Amino acid sequence: MGFWLASFIGFIAMIIFSSVLGHYEGAAGLLGPVIGGFAAGLLAGEGVSNGAKAGFCAGIFGGIVISILILIFGAALFGIGGFIIGAAIDFVIIIILALTLGILGLIGGALGGLLNKS
Repeated sequence: MGFWLASFIGFIAMIIFSSVLGHYEGAAGLLGPVIGGFAAGLLAGEGVSNGAKAGFCAGIFGGIVISILILIFGAALFGIGGFIIGAAIDFVIIIILALTLGILGLIGGALGGLLNKS
C-alpha cells in the first residue's frame, strides 16, 4: 500500500477512535491518535522509520482538519470577526495540536511499522 494512502487511512482511523474514546477522561482520549498512527504505520510497512513518518503525517492531517473546521465555524457563527479571531487561534492550534497529534501518531506509527517490516 502507498505511503499517502496509509497516512490517510490512519487519519480516518484517528478520527473514528478519537470520537469513540474521546468521551473518556484521562489517557483514554489520547489513544485515538496512537491507534490511528498504528494503523498508518502498519499499512505503510517498510520498517519503523516509514511507519513513524506515516503516523506523523496522519496526526498532522488531523490537526490541519481541526483548524480548518474552527475557521469555517468561526466565520459561520461570528462573520468576519469570527474568521479573524479563528485565524489567530488557528495559528496556535496548528502548532500545538498538530504537533501533539503528530507525535502521538508517530509513536503509534513506529509501533505499527515495527510489526510490519515488509
